[in-house]
Amino acid sequence: MENVKTGRTPLVEFPPDEMKKLIQSFSLEKLASFLDVTDLNADTQAPKMKKMVDWARTYGCASVCVNPVEGADILPELCKGSGIKECYVIDFPLGKVDIELKAEMTSHTVNKSRAIRNEGKGNIELDMVINVGRFKKDHAYTLEEINAVCDAADGEHVKVIVRSSELTEKEIYEVSEIVASSRADFIKNSTGMDAYGATPEHIHIMREVVGNEMGVKAAGGISDVMTAMRLFYAGAREEKLQTPELFRLGTSKPLNILSSFGWLIHSTEDWINAGIIPCTICPYNFTSKLRVELREESNAKCRSCKFKEYRKHKEF
Repeated sequence: MENVKTGRTPLVEFPPDEMKKLIQSFSLEKLASFLDVTDLNADTQAPKMKKMVDWARTYGCASVCVNPVEGADILPELCKGSGIKECYVIDFPLGKVDIELKAEMTSHTVNKSRAIRNEGKGNIELDMVINVGRFKKDHAYTLEEINAVCDAADGEHVKVIVRSSELTEKEIYEVSEIVASSRADFIKNSTGMDAYGATPEHIHIMREVVGNEMGVKAAGGISDVMTAMRLFYAGAREEKLQTPELFRLGTSKPLNILSSFGWLIHSTEDWINAGIIPCTICPYNFTSKLRVELREESNAKCRSCKFKEYRKHKEF
């Protein structure tokens, strides 16, 4: 956890030459292959799921991600024969049920989907939410619950949602180490319904800890192509990481991302040179409504940040 101790600026930087090289290495098809097309709203029904599957089929997206209650009844039939993976969130969004129930949810969802789709293993992904409160006092519990879900998944891919917006930087390193030591396939930052979503900083930390053999998924607030490319730079900068088995983007706005890709390729330097206000992509800009310890850490980071002039009116 060396980075926690050095007091470095809590922000991934984006050198223009490297960003240009990254962007121009992508095609529309390559970008689409990393997308988990997502709708986790309480009222999502069959017509929307059909539309999501149509998008995924048309563009070649990785999966369609929904809640499992209605989803596991509807999605398997829609995805059958397509190669599109079904993705279900387990214990969404709080992650507060007991380990046994979380495992039972997983097993039930897997068995229901397989029975309907009837295409065997390898077509399902489970995005499970950890119990953040228990993690903070008992790291062993978190490893146990992750592995219990992995066992119940019966060989299907498991992504672990750690709700990073509710964690200190030190805790993000710690939970990433736990996920790295588990039998899961991915670590994921957010449910998309947390205090804030994907930031390059958190994705960078997760990749740094889990290394190059485990997947990293960014989710929450990814609605434009440049946001997507910054997250790629943070979590899948190396070409060997640019595969859907090692990196994903969860988004409810896939068409927004894909429809603007042509403009990004056409005017790459203009998009890069437009820049960005650092605070808008820094996790420490979003902690004002969270617990005191997170607000205090945020203020300390902002006071020492080289971009602190952007926050000159913030009360530290």
